[in-house]
Amino acid sequence: MIDLKQLRAQLKQSLDKEKVADILSFVGYDVRRDYKFKLRADEKTPSASIDNNGNIKDFGSGWYGDIVALLHEHHGQTLKDATLYVASCLGVRYE
Repeated sequence: MIDLKQLRAQLKQSLDKEKVADILSFVGYDVRRDYKFKLRADEKTPSASIDNNGNIKDFGSGWYGDIVALLHEHHGQTLKDATLYVASCLGVRYE
């Protein structure tokens, strides 16, 4: 059985802004070179940014979290599916 809490802790150690930007780009976001992007489709300017640790801050709503939380909360994935998706993107084994 997969320990999601332990896997998420491992993922947090592996993430940085470049890796998070790559995952966001793959999911469909247009991440700029300054690591800012539009979280919502109706925005005229980017409202979110990625910090050096790979965490995401949405200045429009005040939301702050990691890529797993973003996929879970903004894309409707279960926490388990979001965690496993990020693990597979990073090549992290989780058996």
